[in-house]
Amino acid sequence: MKKTIILSVMLATSASVWAQTAVIKGKFHKLLPNNKEVSEVFFSKSSDGDIEVITPMIKSRQDQVFRSEVKKEDLNAIRYVGVFDEQYAVYLKSGEELTIDAGDGQITYSGALSKENKVFADWYKLIKPLRFYGYTKDNYRLPSEGYLKVIDSLKAPVEKFLNNIHTGNADFDKQAKNFLTYSYKYDVVIPVASGLNMGKKEEYPASLVSFYNDEKWNDPNVWNLPMGYHYMLYFGFVKHIIYGGKQGMAADFLIPEISNKELRAKFVLAQAQRGAFIDYVKYLESNEQYMLNDQQRAKMKELLKRARMNVAGGDWIDFSYPDVNGKMHKLSENLGKVVLIDVWATWCVPCLQEQPALEELEKAFVGKDVVFISLSIDTDKAKWQKMVDEKKLSGLHLFSNNQGVIVKDYEVTEIPRFILFDKNGKTVNINAPRPSDPKLKALIESKL
Repeated sequence: MKKTIILSVMLATSASVWAQTAVIKGKFHKLLPNNKEVSEVFFSKSSDGDIEVITPMIKSRQDQVFRSEVKKEDLNAIRYVGVFDEQYAVYLKSGEELTIDAGDGQITYSGALSKENKVFADWYKLIKPLRFYGYTKDNYRLPSEGYLKVIDSLKAPVEKFLNNIHTGNADFDKQAKNFLTYSYKYDVVIPVASGLNMGKKEEYPASLVSFYNDEKWNDPNVWNLPMGYHYMLYFGFVKHIIYGGKQGMAADFLIPEISNKELRAKFVLAQAQRGAFIDYVKYLESNEQYMLNDQQRAKMKELLKRARMNVAGGDWIDFSYPDVNGKMHKLSENLGKVVLIDVWATWCVPCLQEQPALEELEKAFVGKDVVFISLSIDTDKAKWQKMVDEKKLSGLHLFSNNQGVIVKDYEVTEIPRFILFDKNGKTVNINAPRPSDPKLKALIESKL
């Protein structure tokens, strides 16, 4: 009798836990540039104009199927399943099991679909012809005439579909309408951004030109979407670079067109943190004015400080790290001298190979206004100290524990890394030649 009671409790507990979760599973076909299948699919939520991965879902090698439990905190909310820029919306409720089969811009939903997932299933069926032009392999080779016909044919059905989202879940209906509105716009942009040839500017149809010109970016909710940042960037690229034929960076042309101040500030900052620039300092200086709060302004100042340091003539960013005896040393203590920083680690073979050349370089400048600082990114302090002592390594040796300014502000991601500053604390070369290269010695001599 006692065993029966325990078993009943266990079953009841198991059922209770199951009732608080859901399951998503299925297949997702996506080729990497090397023509190999992706090994995992991501279950995500939107965050800061992009996606934030909640769960990486590994595909089985045998049948390429993935499966994952969806936890309570991700139920009754729009979430996304996908890889890279190809994301699909899902809405899971407790106890639900949803199966998808996706890839190349197409998806089918199966199982006992909720009203919410039925909306998404029907939506992707509706815009399937358009997504064919955006996600099919070698889509840029397709004739543009078909793409234009699809856009024209979908205009009325899309508008009707969006106006008829009525699941009885008011919050979902509002969010889904907003997401699908921009999901459609994103899918209109993707084919041209991917290289679909539309011909000369004067050959673009009036409907597409109107699409480009009508977007004023007055809706801050764009930033709540999983593709918000990418949609804005791709839109700017298509409108100004491909269609407009302008030379430069798409973001620079797009920013003045963003009418909503909140959206503009977020896009400017996101671009500053993620994008590539012809002139990074100029971008930051030009757009610092658009920051709206102290947090944004502080972040822009931090980025600007780093950007200026990376340019020859920029100011170094001071740091303070301990030597083998625990004494703290500041970079700024060396003003009036040329400073060479060697960022290295005891486990870095190329770093150790440069050591003899570095010591020869140090000997060549004995008695001159040159300081050599070897800054370790080791995390094993005892191992670092042992090597410095046993090998009697020359120069000033400091320990960073792979933390602080050298990692955060100098953004050292590869070693060995050599950084050279002049007597005034100005950048000579943020990524200087190695000691084994005679160019480094000549560069130091030129600053004495």
